[in-house]
Amino acid sequence: MPLNNIDTKQVAEFRDLIIKDPKEAKVTAKIEGEWLFEEGGPQFRSIVKIRDGTVALEMTHPNFAGPGKYPSPMAFGLFWFAACFTSTFVTDASMKGVKLDSVKAKVEADLNYLQQFDINEDPLISEYRLILEVKSDSHESTIETLKDHALKVCMGMYTIKHAIPLKAELKIVK
Repeated sequence: MPLNNIDTKQVAEFRDLIIKDPKEAKVTAKIEGEWLFEEGGPQFRSIVKIRDGTVALEMTHPNFAGPGKYPSPMAFGLFWFAACFTSTFVTDASMKGVKLDSVKAKVEADLNYLQQFDINEDPLISEYRLILEVKSDSHESTIETLKDHALKVCMGMYTIKHAIPLKAELKIVK
């Protein structure tokens, strides 16, 4: 069984590949989805390719009265941040030979909908918090170093901490 359920061999092979040819490190991530109009079902769907086929990611509009039948966009966003950070943390630990017994991550976001409804200009999100719970026999300083490194190199955390250029395009279909 691989250390911490990480295939370190394929991680090392990819690292070696991009050391030899840095152009291989540059990838464009894409997702495409469609708004669905059938009442009672999901409102947005994206079909995502996986190794053995596809998976449907489905969500509903934020339900201000409480949880809807499907996750909201914010749930997917927070899931991305938590999963991306945890994956980065565990992969780095595995590549460094650090055995982890358990890792739990929680991401919280303080939201404010006033601007979304044109009531005022308060920030839509005022703070994110990441709470990481790790069980390991490794020294606390080792775990702290892994956490700091993951915060630096995780793509999800990078997007929270940096302004990323956005190009938006609208295509009107008649």
